[in-house]
Amino acid sequence: MTDPRLQHLVDRAGIDDAINAYSHALDQRAWELLEDAFLPDAEIVLIDRAVTHTPQSLVTALSANDRTRLSGQHLVGKTRARIADGVAHAVTEASWTTLQSTEDPTSFLLIRGTGVYVDDLRRVEAGWRIARRELALKSITRDLVPLEDDDLENIRRTLAQEWL
Repeated sequence: MTDPRLQHLVDRAGIDDAINAYSHALDQRAWELLEDAFLPDAEIVLIDRAVTHTPQSLVTALSANDRTRLSGQHLVGKTRARIADGVAHAVTEASWTTLQSTEDPTSFLLIRGTGVYVDDLRRVEAGWRIARRELALKSITRDLVPLEDDDLENIRRTLAQEWL
């Protein structure tokens, strides 16, 4: 039998992996990583709560701005989780930033937000996966910002790399 303290650490690491897979999938547009985050039939409720997404419909919804999207970064921080009998409830503090082009080639839309991911997870054969996620918004700002040509070139060079 596994030491319960060790199992708790292994479970926490698996939960963190699932939560982080979501961020990497979004930021790198590596949608295949969502398989490491969500169960195939997961329910995903975003800020507006108007639609409950599946992982596949989430890709469709989030890809809608790819024409103007330059970059994005989703950072996750403190996660608290209750774990029992192969299920978990986790709350994770998150912040995100996206940068989008506008019709004005010298002005870019910088969106910064903070919130919490409220996740119900299940341990399956492949590891921990999110069965339901709700994104609760804490703050959001939208600003038009200029970018120097060198900065824009460096951002594009960074995005052209395959980091994983």
